[in-house]
Amino acid sequence: MNSKYFFIVLLLLGGGIIFGLTAKQKQGVSALGNSSQSNTTESSSLLAQSKTMGAVEVQLTPESVETGKEVVFDLSMNNHSVDLNYDYTKIVTLVDDQGNEYKPSQWTGNTSGHHVRGKLIFPTIQEKTNDLMVILDGVDNQKETFEWKL
Repeated sequence: MNSKYFFIVLLLLGGGIIFGLTAKQKQGVSALGNSSQSNTTESSSLLAQSKTMGAVEVQLTPESVETGKEVVFDLSMNNHSVDLNYDYTKIVTLVDDQGNEYKPSQWTGNTSGHHVRGKLIFPTIQEKTNDLMVILDGVDNQKETFEWKL
């Protein structure tokens, strides 16, 4: 009777191992199959970053980072004491790993209050870049740098 249970447990373990290896192999094939997509949407793996600038909570999220296209970041700022009355096209700078600096060509959000959210739209980056930095200078008299590896 013991050998019967041992055999069943052995079969279940063997089946689990085979299933795990098969699932892992399929994941590898799926990841390889999607590699061409990562070249067209480089920002899909870029995560949001949050920092505190004085009394202001700042979150910056890359939305579209592709060579030859406008670069778009979502900017959200929240606080309860500072009026966020800034010209975002002047206080934000995008810097690539070649040292090229880009100012936003457009800000789509509101420009005052304690809660601000909008899109920063930058001109196209002509050269392939491996690193991007976004510098916010002047939010609650602070300067912060957000960095991403592409």
